[in-house]
Amino acid sequence: MAMSGKFDYVHLRNIDNTLDSTDRLRAFVQIYSSAIINGLHFVHFDGKENIIQIYTPSHKLHYYSTCFLLKQKYIDTPINTVSRQAQQLRRFLDFLEFWNIDLLEVDTFTVVVSFVSYLRLLKSLRAKPNRAIEYSLMKQVPLHKRAKHFGKVSSIGLNFEGIMVQERFEDFSHNTISGFVETACKYLGFLKKETHEFADIDLTSIPVKQRAITNTISGTTGRKTKIIITDVHAILSEASFSNTSSSGNLIQPLSEEVMTEENVKNFISLIPSSDIQTRLLFYILKSFGLRRSEARNLMFNSKNVPNDLFLWDINKAQEWLKSEMYGDISYDNKLKAWVCDVVKREVANFQSQNKTVRRRLIPNFFSQQELTNLLLEHIKERQLIMGETGKKHVHDYLFYSNSNNSKGEAITGGTIYSKYRSVISGSERENFYLNFSPHSFRHFFATYLIRIKRKPINDVSRWLGHRDEKTTRTIYLHYLPGQDNLPADDKVGDMVAIFKNGGKV
Repeated sequence: MAMSGKFDYVHLRNIDNTLDSTDRLRAFVQIYSSAIINGLHFVHFDGKENIIQIYTPSHKLHYYSTCFLLKQKYIDTPINTVSRQAQQLRRFLDFLEFWNIDLLEVDTFTVVVSFVSYLRLLKSLRAKPNRAIEYSLMKQVPLHKRAKHFGKVSSIGLNFEGIMVQERFEDFSHNTISGFVETACKYLGFLKKETHEFADIDLTSIPVKQRAITNTISGTTGRKTKIIITDVHAILSEASFSNTSSSGNLIQPLSEEVMTEENVKNFISLIPSSDIQTRLLFYILKSFGLRRSEARNLMFNSKNVPNDLFLWDINKAQEWLKSEMYGDISYDNKLKAWVCDVVKREVANFQSQNKTVRRRLIPNFFSQQELTNLLLEHIKERQLIMGETGKKHVHDYLFYSNSNNSKGEAITGGTIYSKYRSVISGSERENFYLNFSPHSFRHFFATYLIRIKRKPINDVSRWLGHRDEKTTRTIYLHYLPGQDNLPADDKVGDMVAIFKNGGKV
Protein backbone atom coordinates (compact mmCIF):
# COMPACT_ATOMS: atom_id res chain seq x y z
CA MET A 1 0.00 0.00 0.00
CA ALA A 2 2.49 2.61 -1.16
CA MET A 3 1.40 6.18 -0.48
CA SER A 4 2.15 9.76 -1.20
CA GLY A 5 3.14 11.41 2.06
CA LYS A 6 5.02 10.24 5.14
CA PHE A 7 3.27 8.11 7.74
CA ASP A 8 5.25 6.17 10.28
CA TYR A 9 5.06 4.51 13.69
CA VAL A 10 5.96 7.69 15.58
CA HIS A 11 3.04 9.47 13.91
CA LEU A 12 0.77 6.52 14.67
CA ARG A 13 1.84 6.42 18.32
CA ASN A 14 1.24 10.14 18.74
CA ILE A 15 -2.35 9.74 17.54
CA ASP A 16 -2.86 6.66 19.65
CA ASN A 17 -1.79 8.67 22.68
CA THR A 18 -4.88 10.83 22.32
CA LEU A 19 -6.92 10.26 25.46
CA ASP A 20 -10.40 10.91 24.06
CA SER A 21 -11.53 8.02 21.84
CA THR A 22 -13.64 10.27 19.63
CA ASP A 23 -10.75 12.65 19.00
CA ARG A 24 -8.51 9.67 18.28
CA LEU A 25 -10.88 8.26 15.65
CA ARG A 26 -11.37 11.69 14.14
CA ALA A 27 -7.59 12.11 13.73
CA PHE A 28 -7.36 8.73 12.00
CA VAL A 29 -10.28 9.59 9.71
CA GLN A 30 -8.53 12.79 8.61
CA ILE A 31 -5.41 10.86 7.67
CA TYR A 32 -7.04 7.89 5.99
CA SER A 33 -9.51 10.01 4.03
CA SER A 34 -6.86 12.36 2.63
CA ALA A 35 -4.06 9.85 1.95
CA ILE A 36 -3.39 8.75 -1.63
CA ILE A 37 -2.42 5.07 -1.84
CA ASN A 38 -1.24 2.79 -4.62
CA GLY A 39 -3.43 -0.22 -4.12
CA LEU A 40 -4.19 -2.78 -1.41
CA HIS A 41 -3.08 -6.36 -0.79
CA PHE A 42 -5.31 -9.00 -2.33
CA VAL A 43 -5.97 -12.72 -1.98
CA HIS A 44 -5.75 -15.31 -4.75
CA PHE A 45 -7.88 -18.35 -3.97
CA ASP A 46 -8.22 -21.27 -6.36
CA GLY A 47 -10.84 -23.62 -4.95
CA LYS A 48 -10.26 -26.33 -7.54
CA GLU A 49 -6.52 -26.50 -6.94
CA ASN A 50 -6.90 -25.70 -3.23
CA ILE A 51 -4.39 -22.85 -3.52
CA ILE A 52 -4.54 -19.69 -1.42
CA GLN A 53 -2.01 -16.86 -1.58
CA ILE A 54 -1.68 -13.19 -0.60
CA TYR A 55 -0.18 -10.67 -3.01
CA THR A 56 1.14 -7.15 -2.55
CA PRO A 57 -0.48 -4.21 -4.42
CA SER A 58 2.29 -4.56 -7.02
CA HIS A 59 1.22 -8.19 -7.68
CA LYS A 60 4.20 -9.76 -5.93
CA LEU A 61 3.67 -12.80 -3.72
CA HIS A 62 3.70 -11.83 -0.03
CA TYR A 63 5.91 -14.67 1.12
CA TYR A 64 5.48 -14.75 4.91
CA SER A 65 1.72 -14.29 4.96
CA THR A 66 1.30 -17.02 2.34
CA CYS A 67 3.51 -19.33 4.42
CA PHE A 68 1.29 -18.56 7.40
CA LEU A 69 -1.77 -19.65 5.43
CA LEU A 70 0.02 -22.79 4.23
CA LYS A 71 0.77 -23.69 7.82
CA GLN A 72 -2.89 -23.31 8.71
CA LYS A 73 -3.72 -25.78 5.93
CA TYR A 74 -0.95 -28.09 7.13
CA ILE A 75 -2.48 -28.31 10.62
CA ASP A 76 -5.81 -29.25 9.01
CA THR A 77 -7.59 -25.93 9.46
CA PRO A 78 -10.72 -26.03 7.24
CA ILE A 79 -10.10 -24.29 3.91
CA ASN A 80 -13.03 -21.91 4.45
CA THR A 81 -11.44 -20.82 7.74
CA VAL A 82 -8.08 -20.33 6.02
CA SER A 83 -9.79 -18.26 3.32
CA ARG A 84 -11.39 -16.07 5.99
CA GLN A 85 -8.03 -15.66 7.75
CA ALA A 86 -6.49 -14.60 4.43
CA GLN A 87 -9.05 -11.82 4.02
CA GLN A 88 -8.44 -10.73 7.62
CA LEU A 89 -4.66 -10.86 7.29
CA ARG A 90 -4.50 -8.81 4.07
CA ARG A 91 -6.10 -5.90 5.94
CA PHE A 92 -3.46 -6.14 8.65
CA LEU A 93 -0.77 -6.08 5.96
CA ASP A 94 -2.42 -2.97 4.44
CA PHE A 95 -2.31 -1.34 7.86
CA LEU A 96 1.36 -2.20 8.45
CA GLU A 97 2.37 -0.88 5.04
CA PHE A 98 0.33 2.29 5.36
CA TRP A 99 2.26 3.25 8.48
CA ASN A 100 5.64 1.91 7.25
CA ILE A 101 5.87 -0.21 10.39
CA ASP A 102 9.03 -2.16 11.15
CA LEU A 103 7.81 -4.88 13.51
CA LEU A 104 11.26 -5.18 15.09
CA GLU A 105 11.27 -1.53 16.17
CA VAL A 106 7.79 -0.97 17.61
CA ASP A 107 5.60 -1.75 20.58
CA THR A 108 3.41 -4.50 19.10
CA PHE A 109 0.69 -3.79 21.65
CA THR A 110 0.33 -0.24 20.33
CA VAL A 111 0.22 -1.64 16.78
CA VAL A 112 -2.62 -4.11 17.38
CA VAL A 113 -4.58 -1.60 19.47
CA SER A 114 -4.40 1.03 16.71
CA PHE A 115 -5.30 -1.70 14.17
CA VAL A 116 -8.67 -1.88 15.94
CA SER A 117 -9.31 1.80 15.17
CA TYR A 118 -8.37 1.19 11.53
CA LEU A 119 -10.88 -1.67 11.27
CA ARG A 120 -13.65 0.43 12.81
CA LEU A 121 -13.33 2.89 9.92
CA LEU A 122 -13.07 0.41 7.03
CA LYS A 123 -15.86 -0.28 4.60
CA SER A 124 -16.90 -3.92 4.46
CA LEU A 125 -16.22 -5.08 0.88
CA ARG A 126 -17.38 -8.50 -0.23
CA ALA A 127 -14.46 -10.75 -1.14
CA LYS A 128 -15.30 -11.62 -4.75
CA PRO A 129 -13.03 -14.18 -6.47
CA ASN A 130 -11.52 -11.94 -9.16
CA ARG A 131 -11.02 -8.66 -7.38
CA ALA A 132 -7.23 -8.47 -7.64
CA ILE A 133 -7.19 -5.68 -10.22
CA GLU A 134 -9.75 -3.64 -8.31
CA TYR A 135 -7.75 -3.81 -5.06
CA SER A 136 -4.42 -3.11 -6.74
CA LEU A 137 -5.82 0.02 -8.44
CA MET A 138 -7.36 1.60 -5.34
CA LYS A 139 -6.17 5.14 -4.69
CA GLN A 140 -7.90 5.76 -1.37
CA VAL A 141 -8.44 3.82 1.85
CA PRO A 142 -11.97 2.34 1.57
CA LEU A 143 -13.71 4.07 4.50
CA HIS A 144 -17.41 3.58 5.21
CA LYS A 145 -19.82 6.51 4.94
CA ARG A 146 -20.12 7.12 8.68
CA ALA A 147 -16.36 7.45 8.93
CA LYS A 148 -16.20 9.89 6.01
CA HIS A 149 -18.87 12.04 7.64
CA PHE A 150 -17.61 11.50 11.18
CA GLY A 151 -18.86 14.27 13.46
CA LYS A 152 -21.08 15.76 10.77
CA VAL A 153 -23.94 13.29 10.47
CA SER A 154 -25.57 11.38 13.32
CA SER A 155 -26.16 7.69 12.50
CA ILE A 156 -29.75 7.36 13.63
CA GLY A 157 -32.35 5.10 12.07
CA LEU A 158 -35.45 3.02 12.70
CA ASN A 159 -35.10 -0.43 14.22
CA PHE A 160 -37.40 -3.36 13.41
CA GLU A 161 -39.90 -2.05 15.94
CA GLY A 162 -40.00 1.38 14.30
CA ILE A 163 -38.11 3.08 17.13
CA MET A 164 -35.39 5.65 16.44
CA VAL A 165 -32.04 4.27 17.64
CA GLN A 166 -28.37 5.03 17.23
CA GLU A 167 -26.96 2.82 14.48
CA ARG A 168 -23.71 0.91 14.82
CA PHE A 169 -20.77 3.09 13.81
CA GLU A 170 -18.67 0.25 12.36
CA ASP A 171 -19.32 -1.74 9.20
CA PHE A 172 -17.73 -4.74 10.89
CA SER A 173 -19.33 -6.16 14.03
CA HIS A 174 -17.54 -6.43 17.35
CA ASN A 175 -17.10 -10.19 16.87
CA THR A 176 -15.77 -9.73 13.34
CA ILE A 177 -13.17 -7.20 14.48
CA SER A 178 -12.22 -9.60 17.28
CA GLY A 179 -11.50 -12.19 14.59
CA PHE A 180 -9.31 -9.75 12.64
CA VAL A 181 -7.25 -8.98 15.75
CA GLU A 182 -6.92 -12.66 16.69
CA THR A 183 -5.60 -13.51 13.21
CA ALA A 184 -3.20 -10.56 13.26
CA CYS A 185 -1.76 -11.73 16.60
CA LYS A 186 -1.47 -15.32 15.32
CA TYR A 187 0.48 -13.99 12.35
CA LEU A 188 2.84 -12.05 14.62
CA GLY A 189 3.39 -15.20 16.67
CA PHE A 190 4.09 -17.13 13.46
CA LEU A 191 6.69 -14.56 12.37
CA LYS A 192 8.48 -14.76 15.70
CA LYS A 193 8.47 -18.54 15.92
CA GLU A 194 8.91 -19.60 12.31
CA THR A 195 11.18 -16.97 10.73
CA HIS A 196 14.74 -15.84 11.32
CA GLU A 197 14.11 -12.28 10.19
CA PHE A 198 11.45 -11.62 12.81
CA ALA A 199 12.66 -13.88 15.60
CA ASP A 200 13.34 -10.82 17.78
CA ILE A 201 9.83 -9.34 17.61
CA ASP A 202 8.83 -8.35 21.15
CA LEU A 203 5.37 -9.77 21.81
CA THR A 204 5.51 -9.62 25.61
CA SER A 205 3.26 -6.54 25.76
CA ILE A 206 0.39 -8.32 23.99
CA PRO A 207 -1.91 -9.71 26.72
CA VAL A 208 -2.60 -13.44 26.78
CA LYS A 209 -4.80 -15.79 28.76
CA GLN A 210 -5.15 -19.52 29.29
CA ARG A 211 -8.13 -21.41 27.87
CA ALA A 212 -9.26 -24.93 28.72
CA ILE A 213 -10.33 -27.05 25.73
CA THR A 214 -11.74 -30.53 25.36
CA ASN A 215 -10.33 -32.97 22.81
CA THR A 216 -10.67 -36.71 22.26
CA ILE A 217 -8.19 -37.65 24.98
CA SER A 218 -9.29 -35.05 27.53
CA GLY A 219 -12.92 -35.96 26.88
CA THR A 220 -12.14 -39.55 27.84
CA THR A 221 -10.02 -38.76 30.88
CA GLY A 222 -12.15 -35.87 32.09
CA ARG A 223 -9.12 -33.56 32.10
CA LYS A 224 -9.18 -30.52 29.88
CA THR A 225 -6.16 -29.36 27.89
CA LYS A 226 -5.05 -25.79 28.51
CA ILE A 227 -3.72 -23.58 25.73
CA ILE A 228 -2.38 -20.02 25.68
CA ILE A 229 -4.29 -17.57 23.50
CA THR A 230 -4.28 -13.82 22.89
CA ASP A 231 -6.55 -11.86 25.19
CA VAL A 232 -8.42 -10.10 22.39
CA HIS A 233 -10.94 -8.63 24.83
CA ALA A 234 -8.14 -6.77 26.60
CA ILE A 235 -6.84 -5.38 23.29
CA LEU A 236 -10.28 -4.15 22.23
CA SER A 237 -10.79 -2.63 25.69
CA GLU A 238 -7.51 -0.71 25.36
CA ALA A 239 -8.84 0.62 22.04
CA SER A 240 -11.97 1.83 23.86
CA PHE A 241 -14.07 -0.48 21.70
CA SER A 242 -16.80 -2.37 23.53
CA ASN A 243 -19.66 -4.55 22.40
CA THR A 244 -22.57 -2.31 23.31
CA SER A 245 -25.15 -4.90 22.24
CA SER A 246 -23.73 -7.60 24.47
CA SER A 247 -25.23 -8.43 27.83
CA GLY A 248 -21.70 -9.19 28.95
CA ASN A 249 -21.25 -5.51 29.75
CA LEU A 250 -23.56 -5.93 32.73
CA ILE A 251 -21.78 -6.29 36.05
CA GLN A 252 -21.77 -9.96 36.99
CA PRO A 253 -20.26 -12.06 39.81
CA LEU A 254 -16.56 -12.80 39.68
CA SER A 255 -15.83 -15.95 37.70
CA GLU A 256 -12.07 -16.35 37.82
CA GLU A 257 -10.18 -18.15 40.55
CA VAL A 258 -8.72 -15.71 43.06
CA MET A 259 -5.03 -15.70 43.97
CA THR A 260 -4.26 -16.85 47.49
CA GLU A 261 -1.94 -14.89 49.75
CA GLU A 262 0.63 -17.62 49.17
CA ASN A 263 0.19 -17.30 45.39
CA VAL A 264 0.87 -13.58 45.61
CA LYS A 265 3.97 -14.08 47.77
CA ASN A 266 5.27 -16.76 45.42
CA PHE A 267 4.74 -14.48 42.42
CA ILE A 268 6.66 -11.63 44.02
CA SER A 269 9.43 -14.08 44.96
CA LEU A 270 9.86 -14.79 41.23
CA ILE A 271 10.87 -11.16 40.65
CA PRO A 272 14.67 -10.75 40.85
CA SER A 273 15.68 -8.92 44.03
CA SER A 274 17.59 -6.44 41.85
CA ASP A 275 14.40 -5.45 39.99
CA ILE A 276 13.13 -3.08 42.66
CA GLN A 277 10.67 -1.24 40.41
CA THR A 278 8.79 -4.41 39.41
CA ARG A 279 8.69 -5.65 43.00
CA LEU A 280 7.28 -2.31 44.15
CA LEU A 281 4.78 -2.18 41.29
CA PHE A 282 3.15 -5.52 42.10
CA TYR A 283 3.37 -4.91 45.84
CA ILE A 284 1.34 -1.73 45.28
CA LEU A 285 -1.16 -3.56 43.06
CA LYS A 286 -1.87 -6.15 45.73
CA SER A 287 -1.72 -3.71 48.67
CA PHE A 288 -4.09 -1.06 47.30
CA GLY A 289 -6.18 -2.95 44.73
CA LEU A 290 -5.37 -0.51 41.93
CA ARG A 291 -6.24 -0.90 38.30
CA ARG A 292 -3.23 -0.98 35.94
CA SER A 293 -3.90 2.54 34.72
CA GLU A 294 -4.17 3.85 38.29
CA ALA A 295 -0.81 2.31 39.22
CA ARG A 296 0.74 3.74 36.09
CA ASN A 297 -0.55 7.23 36.94
CA LEU A 298 0.87 7.37 40.49
CA MET A 299 2.91 10.52 41.03
CA PHE A 300 5.11 12.15 43.67
CA ASN A 301 7.16 15.31 44.04
CA SER A 302 10.49 14.21 42.57
CA LYS A 303 11.97 17.69 42.99
CA ASN A 304 11.70 17.27 46.75
CA VAL A 305 14.08 14.29 46.80
CA PRO A 306 17.54 15.19 48.21
CA ASN A 307 20.26 14.84 45.57
CA ASP A 308 22.39 12.67 47.84
CA LEU A 309 19.60 10.49 49.24
CA PHE A 310 21.31 7.34 47.99
CA LEU A 311 24.26 8.15 50.31
CA TRP A 312 22.19 8.61 53.47
CA ASP A 313 22.09 6.26 56.43
CA ILE A 314 19.09 3.92 55.91
CA ASN A 315 17.34 4.98 59.15
CA LYS A 316 17.69 8.66 58.30
CA ALA A 317 16.51 8.00 54.73
CA GLN A 318 13.43 6.09 55.92
CA GLU A 319 12.55 8.90 58.34
CA TRP A 320 12.77 11.39 55.48
CA LEU A 321 10.57 9.14 53.35
CA LYS A 322 7.84 8.95 55.99
CA SER A 323 7.84 12.64 56.78
CA GLU A 324 8.87 14.40 53.56
CA MET A 325 7.69 12.26 50.62
CA TYR A 326 4.77 14.10 49.04
CA GLY A 327 2.63 12.43 46.44
CA ASP A 328 -0.05 9.86 45.79
CA ILE A 329 1.61 7.44 48.21
CA SER A 330 2.45 8.94 51.60
CA TYR A 331 2.87 7.89 55.21
CA ASP A 332 0.04 8.77 57.63
CA ASN A 333 1.51 9.30 61.09
CA LYS A 334 -1.89 9.04 62.75
CA LEU A 335 -2.65 5.67 61.16
CA LYS A 336 1.01 4.61 61.34
CA ALA A 337 0.50 3.27 57.84
CA TRP A 338 1.13 4.07 54.20
CA VAL A 339 -1.88 5.33 52.26
CA CYS A 340 -2.55 5.65 48.54
CA ASP A 341 -4.42 8.68 47.22
CA VAL A 342 -6.08 7.75 43.91
CA VAL A 343 -7.15 10.69 41.76
CA LYS A 344 -8.44 10.96 38.20
CA ARG A 345 -5.86 12.53 35.92
CA GLU A 346 -5.84 13.66 32.33
CA VAL A 347 -2.93 11.81 30.74
CA ALA A 348 -1.35 12.03 27.30
CA ASN A 349 -1.42 8.27 26.64
CA PHE A 350 -4.93 6.88 26.11
CA GLN A 351 -3.70 3.40 27.08
CA SER A 352 -3.21 4.84 30.55
CA GLN A 353 -6.63 6.41 30.99
CA ASN A 354 -8.51 5.02 33.97
CA LYS A 355 -12.00 4.52 35.31
CA THR A 356 -11.38 6.47 38.51
CA VAL A 357 -14.58 8.41 39.21
CA ARG A 358 -14.03 9.88 42.65
CA ARG A 359 -10.95 10.48 44.71
CA ARG A 360 -10.24 7.78 47.27
CA LEU A 361 -7.70 7.26 50.04
CA ILE A 362 -6.68 3.61 50.57
CA PRO A 363 -4.73 2.45 53.65
CA ASN A 364 -2.13 -0.31 53.41
CA PHE A 365 -3.23 -3.44 55.31
CA PHE A 366 -0.01 -5.33 54.68
CA SER A 367 3.58 -4.91 55.91
CA GLN A 368 4.38 -1.22 56.38
CA GLN A 369 8.10 -1.93 56.70
CA GLU A 370 8.28 -3.92 53.46
CA LEU A 371 6.57 -1.13 51.56
CA THR A 372 8.90 1.41 53.18
CA ASN A 373 11.98 -0.55 52.08
CA LEU A 374 10.73 -0.99 48.51
CA LEU A 375 9.73 2.66 48.15
CA LEU A 376 13.05 3.92 49.42
CA GLU A 377 15.13 1.67 47.17
CA HIS A 378 12.96 2.52 44.17
CA ILE A 379 13.18 6.28 44.67
CA LYS A 380 16.97 6.13 45.08
CA GLU A 381 17.26 4.05 41.90
CA ARG A 382 14.82 6.30 40.05
CA GLN A 383 16.82 9.38 40.97
CA LEU A 384 20.03 7.88 39.58
CA ILE A 385 18.54 6.56 36.34
CA MET A 386 16.52 9.69 35.58
CA GLY A 387 19.66 11.73 36.18
CA GLU A 388 21.61 9.55 33.72
CA THR A 389 18.96 9.92 31.02
CA GLY A 390 18.70 13.68 31.52
CA LYS A 391 15.01 13.36 32.45
CA LYS A 392 15.36 13.91 36.16
CA HIS A 393 12.58 16.48 36.41
CA VAL A 394 10.76 15.86 33.11
CA HIS A 395 7.87 14.13 34.87
CA ASP A 396 6.82 13.12 38.38
CA TYR A 397 5.39 9.69 37.60
CA LEU A 398 6.55 7.13 40.13
CA PHE A 399 7.19 4.40 37.56
CA TYR A 400 9.44 4.86 34.54
CA SER A 401 10.42 2.80 31.50
CA ASN A 402 13.67 0.86 31.34
CA SER A 403 13.39 0.15 27.60
CA ASN A 404 16.26 1.44 25.50
CA ASN A 405 14.06 3.48 23.16
CA SER A 406 11.95 5.07 25.91
CA LYS A 407 14.16 4.96 28.99
CA GLY A 408 13.04 7.38 31.65
CA GLU A 409 9.60 8.01 30.15
CA ALA A 410 6.43 7.12 32.06
CA ILE A 411 5.29 3.52 31.63
CA THR A 412 1.97 2.53 30.03
CA GLY A 413 -0.68 -0.01 30.96
CA GLY A 414 0.84 -2.31 28.34
CA THR A 415 4.17 -2.14 30.18
CA ILE A 416 2.56 -3.68 33.24
CA TYR A 417 1.29 -6.60 31.13
CA SER A 418 4.83 -7.03 29.79
CA LYS A 419 6.31 -7.03 33.28
CA TYR A 420 3.81 -9.63 34.47
CA ARG A 421 4.61 -11.97 31.60
CA SER A 422 8.35 -11.44 31.97
CA VAL A 423 8.16 -12.44 35.64
CA ILE A 424 6.36 -15.73 35.02
CA SER A 425 8.09 -16.62 31.75
CA GLY A 426 10.18 -19.76 32.17
CA SER A 427 9.23 -20.30 35.81
CA GLU A 428 8.05 -23.68 37.11
CA ARG A 429 4.56 -22.27 37.70
CA GLU A 430 4.24 -20.34 34.44
CA ASN A 431 1.16 -22.33 33.39
CA PHE A 432 -0.50 -21.62 36.73
CA TYR A 433 0.10 -17.86 36.62
CA LEU A 434 -1.10 -17.67 33.01
CA ASN A 435 -4.57 -18.11 34.53
CA PHE A 436 -4.15 -14.64 36.05
CA SER A 437 -3.18 -11.12 35.02
CA PRO A 438 -2.19 -7.84 36.71
CA HIS A 439 -5.92 -7.26 37.31
CA SER A 440 -6.00 -10.41 39.49
CA PHE A 441 -4.15 -8.53 42.25
CA ARG A 442 -7.16 -6.22 42.48
CA HIS A 443 -9.46 -9.20 43.03
CA PHE A 444 -7.06 -10.56 45.65
CA PHE A 445 -7.12 -7.21 47.47
CA ALA A 446 -10.94 -7.12 47.53
CA THR A 447 -11.45 -10.72 48.67
CA TYR A 448 -8.69 -10.43 51.27
CA LEU A 449 -10.33 -7.39 52.87
CA ILE A 450 -13.80 -8.97 52.75
CA ARG A 451 -12.98 -12.42 54.09
CA ILE A 452 -9.77 -12.09 56.09
CA LYS A 453 -9.93 -8.52 57.40
CA ARG A 454 -13.74 -8.54 57.62
CA LYS A 455 -13.94 -4.94 56.42
CA PRO A 456 -17.42 -3.45 55.81
CA ILE A 457 -18.50 -3.80 52.20
CA ASN A 458 -19.11 -0.05 51.87
CA ASP A 459 -15.46 0.61 52.81
CA VAL A 460 -14.19 -2.00 50.36
CA SER A 461 -16.39 -0.52 47.64
CA ARG A 462 -15.00 2.95 48.31
CA TRP A 463 -11.39 1.70 48.28
CA LEU A 464 -12.00 -0.11 44.99
CA GLY A 465 -13.43 3.05 43.46
CA HIS A 466 -16.74 1.48 42.43
CA ARG A 467 -19.58 3.81 41.56
CA ASP A 468 -21.82 2.26 44.18
CA GLU A 469 -21.87 -0.52 46.75
CA LYS A 470 -24.17 -2.68 44.58
CA THR A 471 -21.36 -3.17 42.07
CA THR A 472 -19.06 -4.54 44.77
CA ARG A 473 -21.76 -6.77 46.25
CA THR A 474 -22.54 -8.22 42.82
CA ILE A 475 -18.96 -8.97 41.87
CA TYR A 476 -17.88 -10.43 45.21
CA LEU A 477 -21.26 -11.89 46.17
CA HIS A 478 -19.92 -15.30 47.18
CA TYR A 479 -17.08 -13.81 49.20
CA LEU A 480 -19.33 -11.85 51.55
CA PRO A 481 -19.41 -13.03 55.19
CA GLY A 482 -22.29 -15.33 56.00
CA GLN A 483 -22.42 -16.96 52.58
CA ASP A 484 -20.79 -20.14 53.88
CA ASN A 485 -19.27 -21.60 57.06
CA LEU A 486 -15.70 -20.50 56.59
CA PRO A 487 -14.20 -19.11 59.82
CA ALA A 488 -13.10 -15.50 59.75
CA ASP A 489 -9.39 -16.32 59.93
CA ASP A 490 -9.37 -18.77 57.01
CA LYS A 491 -6.92 -17.99 54.26
CA VAL A 492 -8.18 -16.71 50.95
CA GLY A 493 -6.70 -19.92 49.57
CA ASP A 494 -9.46 -21.94 51.21
CA MET A 495 -12.01 -20.16 49.06
CA VAL A 496 -11.73 -22.11 45.83
CA ALA A 497 -14.81 -21.09 43.90
CA ILE A 498 -15.88 -20.42 40.34
CA PHE A 499 -18.32 -17.63 39.58
CA LYS A 500 -19.52 -15.90 36.48
CA ASN A 501 -17.93 -12.66 35.34
CA GLY A 502 -18.78 -10.46 32.40
CA GLY A 503 -15.48 -8.62 32.31
CA LYS A 504 -13.05 -6.46 34.25
CA VAL A 505 -14.31 -3.95 36.74
